Amino acid sequence: MDKIKDIFNMVVDSPNMVNNKLPWNCWNSCMDDSEGNLAKWTGDFFRVGAFVMLAASFYAIVMGIVTDGMGEGMAVATTLVSSLLWVYAAFPIAQVVRSAGEGLAESKSDTVTFIFHDLIMAIIKVFGTVTALIALFGAIAMSFTWLTTIDVNTAYDAGMMPWMDWGYGTVASATEAFMAMFGLEYVGGIITGFYNWTEGGAVTSADSFTWAGLVMTGWNYVGVAVILAQMYVTLALYKFYWTILNTLFNFIKNPYLPFKSK
Repeated sequence: MDKIKDIFNMVVDSPNMVNNKLPWNCWNSCMDDSEGNLAKWTGDFFRVGAFVMLAASFYAIVMGIVTDGMGEGMAVATTLVSSLLWVYAAFPIAQVVRSAGEGLAESKSDTVTFIFHDLIMAIIKVFGTVTALIALFGAIAMSFTWLTTIDVNTAYDAGMMPWMDWGYGTVASATEAFMAMFGLEYVGGIITGFYNWTEGGAVTSADSFTWAGLVMTGWNYVGVAVILAQMYVTLALYKFYWTILNTLFNFIKNPYLPFKSK
């Protein structure tokens, strides 16, 4: 009977025995520690994302030159200056994503707070800061165009704007609905209008050495300030909503009445 029991245990435990002898097998420990390493993994994801963004930027710049060519005459200078500007800009833009990942990797929050607070706050900052940097370098390109006759390319697509519009629009809609609960539709309308303000963002070229061109260039710098203002307002609003929800959840877990019993 003991012999049969030993054979049975050997057969049943054979998968575990084989699994322990597999080379480079650390997958089970990785999965077991996944919750504890969530912040570290998220930081690594952001670091990889920063590298991919940088590589994609270089690829887009090179393919633009390969597809359209360098041109002739003044077009050569335009292509060269535009390419150098956006190659330079790609590094601080990618660093924003990497820095966000490093901050998340050091988070000590629990899983719920990390996902619904730390991560979302970091994503809002990344979208806003990257978009502001793109707008800033676009304004610098326009300034160069105004000072010279070289028409520097002001366009750079990092794929951020659709996501930024969706994220900010979600917060704006939540704010409008929240204000409507208290009969403050006017305040909600003001906040929604603020998010719809994109002053300077649609201006892509300016005439050289003209007052009109100088004004248009200046408005692009205003657009950078507007993007940053929208980002900080979004951070403040989301922090406000998170505080309310977190307080509500804590109350549900440990309900109490703020009255002293006699």
